[in-house]
Amino acid sequence: MNRESIYQAVITSASGLSLGAIWQHIQVECRNTPASLALRKEIFFGLLQRLLNTGMARLARDGTYLTGTVEQQLQLLTHCWPQPGSDDELDDLDETGVWFLANAPAGLVWVTPDGQEIWT
Repeated sequence: MNRESIYQAVITSASGLSLGAIWQHIQVECRNTPASLALRKEIFFGLLQRLLNTGMARLARDGTYLTGTVEQQLQLLTHCWPQPGSDDELDDLDETGVWFLANAPAGLVWVTPDGQEIWT
């Protein structure tokens, strides 16, 4: 599995879309690889780190950008990430992706090359 090709494919296919859509696009890109949930999570956070570090995207909640370093912002998401095997329907990542809508502590704001913001 080539992570760089997954990153590029997901950036191309999910640009302007939500965190949940990015998660789903990673799942699609990993469909021919036996990617475990842990590996998909690792790819997801690696891609988010790249998006944040390059300024292609920012994390926000309720109309306000998160503060702190990229690592601190990603740690907030990691800390709230659903535990494997959770029976709580709000922890769903794969079926309807409810966690991204109901419990994720932030959403994604894409920043276009001309500085326009796309809030998701």
